[in-house]
Amino acid sequence: MVGIQTLEEFGKKLERFRFAVLHHSLPHSAERGSHWDILLEQPPILGDGLKTFEICVPPEAWGKPSIARQLPDHRHHYLDYEGPVSGNRGHVARVMEGHIEWQSISELSMTLSLELDNFCTAAELSEPVRGVIELRKLMGETDDELWELILEMPLPPESNSCPQARD
Repeated sequence: MVGIQTLEEFGKKLERFRFAVLHHSLPHSAERGSHWDILLEQPPILGDGLKTFEICVPPEAWGKPSIARQLPDHRHHYLDYEGPVSGNRGHVARVMEGHIEWQSISELSMTLSLELDNFCTAAELSEPVRGVIELRKLMGETDDELWELILEMPLPPESNSCPQARD
């Protein structure tokens, strides 16, 4: 990814890719607490899996800078999956889904435009909600995988009735 300014530099049309946010409830015995995973489908030039970040605050708080920990890429089936996670690693429930367009990416930052199709409801929104996700790598941290995440998007009224994943 060194030196990539925009994906257009590859001579490719910016394509729409999918994204999802899962609420991941972990067992009480787990070392980490329950959290939200944001899963970003990426162009093949960037990798095969879903770029994945763990965030400890709910999506409605992402309008303010939030800390996101980059996880290893996840498999594509998690874009549609809800249920128990193998190996007694808890349960996931999808709370947000839609489409993204990668606008820019480098080793230090990512910007994606976002179109939200569903938020905390099985029914589609009457109109898609649009916004921007910005991720900036935190410099000087001992953990190389920490990023600052900002979501610039008005969340629909359904956000107050978001179901949480089961423990």
